[in-house]
Order: sequence, then C-alpha cells, then structure tokens
Amino acid sequence: MSDPDAIDCHAAADQLYEYLDGELSPTVESQIRAHLADCAPCFGLFDFEETYLRFLEARTRAQGAPAHLRRRILDELFQHPEQPPRS
Repeated sequence: MSDPDAIDCHAAADQLYEYLDGELSPTVESQIRAHLADCAPCFGLFDFEETYLRFLEARTRAQGAPAHLRRRILDELFQHPEQPPRS
C-alpha cells in the first residue's frame, strides 16, 4: 500500500529550488527527502542542481562584484531621498 502523503516526481520537481534553498515547510521537505531516497532519477536531478547552485555560489563569492559596481550600488542605497537616482 502506498503512502497517502507521498509526493510524485512532478510534485518534487515543481519544488526543486524551494527545497534546495530551504524554503519549504518541514512536512513538505520531509516528503521530498523521502521521495528522493526512493527515486534515483529525481535524486540525480536534485543532486545535479544542488551541485550547480553550490558551484555558482562559490564562484560569485570568490570573485565578488567589481569595485565600481559595489561603489555604484552603495551610492544608490545611501543617497538622500530628495535626490533623483543617477542614470
């Protein structure tokens, strides 16, 4: 007999990024974890996407934004409200 709370491949894939970002409720996260333990194709997809996201995070953290871009962002964030934004 199948688990009535189990989710299928489509439901798991629809919540892939929310799962990887830790944005799901504990119940849904547990359901997806259980599905991944039993479904090799979904586990492969999630594993690939997680590896790719971690690579991108590491790459952007290592390089950071160029100095001129950081300066421009900070200028935009801290300018006075009466000043129009720069173009």
